[in-house]
Formats: sequence, C-alpha cells, structure tokens
Amino acid sequence: MKEEAEIKRICDEVIERIRPDDAERARVKAVTTRIINMINQKALELGIEAHAVSVGSTARNTWVHGETDIDIFIMFPEDVPEEDLKDNGLALAKSISDRYEERYASHPYIHAYFYDSEGRTEYEADLVPCFAVKDASALKSAVDRTPFHNGYIMERIHGLEDDVLLLKLFMMCLDIYGSELRRKGFSGYLCELLILNYSSFVELLLNASRWRYGERIDLEGKGKYKGEDPLIVIDPVDRNRNVAAAVSDYSFCRFIDAAREFLAQPQMSFFLPRVADPMSAEEFVKRVKRRGTEFVMVLFEAPEVVEDILFPQLRKAELSITDMIERDGFKVYGSDVAVEGGKAFLLFELLLWSLPRLKKHTGPPVTSKYHSEQFKDIYASTHPIFIDDGRYAVEVERRYTDVVSLLKNELMSCSLGKDVSESIGRGCEVLRNEEIRFVAGIGYFFRCYFRGI
Repeated sequence: MKEEAEIKRICDEVIERIRPDDAERARVKAVTTRIINMINQKALELGIEAHAVSVGSTARNTWVHGETDIDIFIMFPEDVPEEDLKDNGLALAKSISDRYEERYASHPYIHAYFYDSEGRTEYEADLVPCFAVKDASALKSAVDRTPFHNGYIMERIHGLEDDVLLLKLFMMCLDIYGSELRRKGFSGYLCELLILNYSSFVELLLNASRWRYGERIDLEGKGKYKGEDPLIVIDPVDRNRNVAAAVSDYSFCRFIDAAREFLAQPQMSFFLPRVADPMSAEEFVKRVKRRGTEFVMVLFEAPEVVEDILFPQLRKAELSITDMIERDGFKVYGSDVAVEGGKAFLLFELLLWSLPRLKKHTGPPVTSKYHSEQFKDIYASTHPIFIDDGRYAVEVERRYTDVVSLLKNELMSCSLGKDVSESIGRGCEVLRNEEIRFVAGIGYFFRCYFRGI
C-alpha cells in the first residue's frame, strides 16, 4: 500500500534525525559514569553506606537526540531510617555538584548540572536518594520501584529502541509526552511498555486507533489494578499499579486521533514541533468580539513551589471557581490555567456573564405543610409570595449581577489550595476582555487556546 511505504519512509528519515549518534552516546555515558564514580567515592570518604546507579532513558538507550535526561539513583540499605536517607542522600548529591537545585517528589532530590570532560556541553541530572528494597512489593517510597523498572526494560528493549524514539517524538509534537501534572501525558516508561506490548511503533498506532475507554494492557497477565482510567497499563513490577494513571482523557483521546490521522495521511509534520506566533493583544480582542463571549482572568504571582504541587492546586481552584460562577446563574463555556512569565492565571470564557438584578427564589412544594409554614414565616412580611409549578416562590435581588464583581468579592471563599490561596490573598487582578494584560507567554497561551488540536 502507498500509505505503508510512505510511513516507512517517514519513520526511517525521522530515526536518522533523532537517534543519538555514537559520539553523543559516548559523551553521555562518560558524564554518567563520572557522576556515579564521584558519588561512590564521596560515600566511601564519608563512611556512608550507599552506591549510585544509572536509570532512565540514558541507561536504556531510549532518549531522543538533544533530549538527554540523566537519572542517577543513590541506593541506601532498606533498614536505613528515612531521615538518614534524606540527609545523607542530599549531602552526597550536593557535595559533587557545583550548581544544583533542591526539588521534591516523594522526598527531596537534587537537580544538578554537569559539563562533559571538554567543558563544552552541559548536562542536567537528577540525583535521587532511594531505598534498595529487595522486592518491588516492599516499597518504602514511590521512587524505590524505578530501579526495578530499569531492570525490566533493559532486559527486553533491545532491538526496539528506535520504535521508542519514534513514539516519544510523536507524543512530544502532540504535547502529550510527560506524566507531570501540568501535562498529564505519557511518561517515558509508559512509552517503553507500549512498544514492548505491540512490538513496533506502527503496530502501536494501528491498535491505538481502535482503543476504547478503559483499554487494558497487562504484559505479564497478573494485574490486580481495579481503577477506572482511560488507559490502564499494569506495571509489570507492581501488579497493583497503573503506569498510565496520569494520562488524562484529553491526552488519551489526542493520541488516538493522531494515530488515525497519521495512518490515513502520513506526513512528516507529525514529527515536527508546531511553532506558532504568539497572539497579540489586538488580535485577541478582535477574536473575542467575533466570538461574542466574555473572557475573565484572575492574574496573580505564581507561588514558588514545584509544578507538581502548583498545578493540582490551580486545577482545584479552576473547578471550585467554575462551580461558584454557575451556582450564581452565570454560564462558563470554557476554562484553563497556566503559569507564564512568573505569573499564574485562571481563565474563564463565559456565555452568560451579566444578569438582571431580579432573581426567582423557589421554595418548598405547597403540599409540604411544615416546610411551607417555615418558608412563609421567613418571606411573607417582606416579599410577595407566588405559587409556581406547585411550589412557593419569591422574587429577590441578586447580590452580584456580573462575574467580575462576583470574583472580586467572593474569590477567597472558593477552594483554592494552600499556596494559590496565599498568593491570591496577597493580591490579584480580575481582568475582562481588553483589560487582560499580555504578560510574557500569554500570547502563546491564547494561540493554543483558540487553535484546537
């Protein structure tokens, strides 16, 4: 078939572009080995019982050219107290790093920067303390299973590395690669398991084009996971865990749609990042006028916490504020959250954003004698009472007739999350349509908002 030949041609061309060459592999291996040796030597000097191992895509030869992520796990005996693991693990990582940041997952780790031996190329590396548990069923922290993941993939991935690279780039260009909570997409480990299950990138696409909600993949046939997710991929080293639990409905459906489109009309564009010009404030205002909707933005300083802590709070705030807006009779058409240029914002597009002062308040059924008497006791002396469809009703005045005034006065009553609430409490702006300030990055955000898939 013509499409099959074109798919093969495109995949072959892409692989030549994204497969790390021997020189890059050698540089990465040398840097990784040097980091491991430094950690092991420092542990010996300090009398700390620990050793370092390489895990992740660079250990498994499944990284895309130019997208190097070096992951070094510092393994401690499982009987070491957790506080000692944290303290000694961070001390070891910091002692060998000239430049680093302390970050947090299930416990703190170090994100450090290292140059190659020639001092030309800088590499980023995560240095993560963990327990060297003997079995993945006896985890002491969430990261303890990663070395087991590494062993499982390394034993089986040989000969399929190119297919993993194709899948990763395909998902990167769809903006659904990565399990972090900002994106809720497909992790590298999940990509590797999908390729292992279907044996090739193209075979995965053929199957994914027919996926249904709740698609279940179990390489070992021993899964016990009972949750309901769009995609369920049983972790072969932990049968109670879904590796795809982070994959959102959107990411799941976006991949299915792209698989169908690529198979029907294979094009190189599926493996090229979509670069869009940022939308200008003037273009945004024109677009809003054509749509006839109202945009309201809550803009505030982004809390200084890692994204995997911040974004769940932003999404929580988005849902809570949407509920409040609609409880008051307004109608939300769409919403989103983002962090750009040091600012965080919550965006709401509204179909109904202004209401008359008058509002009907419906009471109990007339046939409910006890509740009817209570309702009339409250309202009879101050409001005319009507009977509407078998229930008592009164006319009352709305407290807020537009969304902006509602948000300015009631925002802090919503469930916002600790860090978001504190930041908004220190000050925020509630902006509508042409008032929205195009701080750094917002132009790109709006371009994507209106663009669709």
